[in-house]
Parts: sequence; structure tokens; C-alpha cells
Amino acid sequence: MRPPPGYRKGARPIYPGTLRTVVLGMVAWFLALLGFRLPFGVPLWLKLVLEVMVVWFIWRGIKAARRAPRNHLRLFNAQEAFASAFLVQAIVLLLRTG
Repeated sequence: MRPPPGYRKGARPIYPGTLRTVVLGMVAWFLALLGFRLPFGVPLWLKLVLEVMVVWFIWRGIKAARRAPRNHLRLFNAQEAFASAFLVQAIVLLLRTG
């Protein structure tokens, strides 16, 4: 029996480079939840720049994900953008305001 049409298109792999970034983000986020902070402070404007980077990564991820069903490379770009946004947000949580 043959699989239904579009079966292969429905399989969306998680790429290894993306997985490593997500795991690093999860570790940093978990450490931030436990109350750990990095030993140096950063100015508020630097935290704001990092937050803008998070929004930019999410925007890039949504833009790539909308076109991902037609192109697997865009799927990788979307996954990498979302993973990068997650990692940068976890780093922001670990930073102290100086």
C-alpha cells in the first residue's frame, strides 16, 4: 500500500545545528530559573538591543516558516531563527543590569 500524496512533505526533520542551539538555550533558561546570574553587569541599553535581536529573530523565523512547505532550506532557516531567539532570550535572563 502506498503512502498518501504529500507524505514526504509532511515529515519535517529537526536539524542538528538547530538542536544544539535549542539545548544550549534550555540549559541557560533553566539556570536563569534557578536564580543563577552572570558575574558581570551590563547596561540597560545593551539588554534592550538584545531584546530587539530576539524580536528580529522571531520575525525572520515566521517569515521563513510561512514559505517552508515549499522549500526545506527555509525550514532550516526558520528553525535556526527560532532557536537563536530562544538562546538570546535565555542569555538576557542570565544578565544582570549594571
